[in-house]
Amino acid sequence: MDKEIIQNKYLRVTINPDEVKANVQLTDDDTRWQFEPNLDGDIHVNHGLTEVSAYLHEAPKKYVRRVKTPNDERVSLFLEGLPGNTGLIITYIVEPEEPMLRVEVEALPTGTPSRIKEAKFPGVLSWLDAKPLYTVWPNSAGMLLPNDYPSAIAEDGEGLSRRIAFNRSFYQPWWGVVAERGAYLAIAETPFDFALDIRHPAGGPTKTRPVWFPSLGYLAYPRSIRYKFFKQATHTTLAKAYRAYAQSIGRWVSLEEKFTRNPQVKRLLGSTIFPVSICSHNLRQTPPTHHVTTFAERTEQIRRLKRLGREKVYLHIDGWGYRGYDNQHPDIFPPCPEAGGFQGLIEMTRVASECGYLLGLHDQYRDYYLDGAKFTESRAIKDSTGQLPQWATWAGGAQTVLCAKESLANIRRNFTELLGRGAILTASYLDVFAIVPMDECFDPQHPMTREDCYRWRGAGIDYVRNLGLVVSSEEPVDCFMPHLDFAHWADYPRTGFMQGEYLGIPVPLHTLVYHDALLLPAVFDYGGTPENRARHFLEGLSRVEIPYGRINWEHAEDFTHVDILANLHNVWGTAELKNHKLLDSDGYLQEFEYSSGSITIDLKELRYRIDGENIATKDWQEVKV
Repeated sequence: MDKEIIQNKYLRVTINPDEVKANVQLTDDDTRWQFEPNLDGDIHVNHGLTEVSAYLHEAPKKYVRRVKTPNDERVSLFLEGLPGNTGLIITYIVEPEEPMLRVEVEALPTGTPSRIKEAKFPGVLSWLDAKPLYTVWPNSAGMLLPNDYPSAIAEDGEGLSRRIAFNRSFYQPWWGVVAERGAYLAIAETPFDFALDIRHPAGGPTKTRPVWFPSLGYLAYPRSIRYKFFKQATHTTLAKAYRAYAQSIGRWVSLEEKFTRNPQVKRLLGSTIFPVSICSHNLRQTPPTHHVTTFAERTEQIRRLKRLGREKVYLHIDGWGYRGYDNQHPDIFPPCPEAGGFQGLIEMTRVASECGYLLGLHDQYRDYYLDGAKFTESRAIKDSTGQLPQWATWAGGAQTVLCAKESLANIRRNFTELLGRGAILTASYLDVFAIVPMDECFDPQHPMTREDCYRWRGAGIDYVRNLGLVVSSEEPVDCFMPHLDFAHWADYPRTGFMQGEYLGIPVPLHTLVYHDALLLPAVFDYGGTPENRARHFLEGLSRVEIPYGRINWEHAEDFTHVDILANLHNVWGTAELKNHKLLDSDGYLQEFEYSSGSITIDLKELRYRIDGENIATKDWQEVKV
């Protein structure tokens, strides 16, 4: 078959129908890319109890269809006769006004029981005439992976399920690669069943490609990815291009709009967050450990904060339910009786309100504990085999997963009870909704796709916000940005969770996209290890984030470093991060350019400098924490 060409004034795409692959060239220079063939198959086909992989170029029947409209030019390859008499349509699309290629993957209808389950297409996009320098990866808060990075990362593709979109390893559904000449940005337009297959052997090179996961068992709808090409770019260029895309589809909602829909959100500017624990009961220990701090004790600590002159405070209340933290959710009433029950909880919220403080309860509507008072198996998800998934990872012991279709009813019930009894709540934390990957449910009584799961979680968040509460969840995963007012942390990727050395080079991809669309606390002074405390301070400072404090602090000097972060956040907390630069080859010296000024940090020498409106340092400031 003849090769097909589609192009605009920026881009020329040459398609080889026989081999089912394509090359891309920028029209005004010699920068060229090619999609490499997969060595492990392009698709997986399910034949009931068996599964096979297949290559698209082996399809015995192929034909081409070209379509040109005022909006785009496209070439579709119809590939028939794949295993089980399945088929696939691959469509390449170029629009007139952008250096962008869109690729769509869609299963053809079939009269057989066989179904295409998964697709890995298009393959790795590589340069024909330039050397890649680094991959830009929205792994947690963000990182660059140098092409010659000495350590291996997912060398054989292990951990792919953890790199499905909208979880800790993949906050935002895009990635990019920057080379000596040219760069590209890849954005999954259908992100809910999309994963990034990134493989980096020790010393490189890095290979990346999209993987389209099944939806309830098969490739149930068309999948789409866009590639935008650049003559020159940095990680900031790519992050800002994704920001523009998020704005265009309504995923980016400004802080100013969020302040308008709920003026309480603005009270977080310049605040300090205090995690407050009431009860812990840990079944992972033998015998179980149990600890209670009464609501009355915590109430007195809240009064002490006021006496210390703390004005902008958010109180995050953990373990307030019947048996404490991570126990018996979502059936957690009455509040911990040993701590003072409803009366103690309500009095604590009343005092917080009198002090002018925000207060929210840590709540959970996914983890479904088997010993909860109202546990009902029919409300839990079923896996693809029809079984109830179970584990005992957390303190509360044996659990499964509440189907997200059931979560909203439980949220309504619990908040009606709390508010109806007189609890004064001004905020809320809905645990894990924004961090744990979307669930699927195969129960025929309430089947649920990953996208359905997102919509039900989003509905729960919106319900709480519509009660007038400032609403949050765990981490700032991209799809929940329109729903959330704030999240609770976003650490850079490290060798361990909040501990160890950086993976690659830390860069603030989340902040570049969303700093003026979401309020975010720093890891300082909440988690991590003592050896990283100074770096966590610098990270929170440079990303202009809300600090954490500790409820047991008794002296004004305890708040010294917290106040530096809080004062900066008060004046720059809604500013856009316009640019980010690496000032040395190791990535330790970094400059953050906000609309209000700039911050330079040195992650090696542990120091910082601020230049700009309303707040500045005379010179480098050493961090001693």
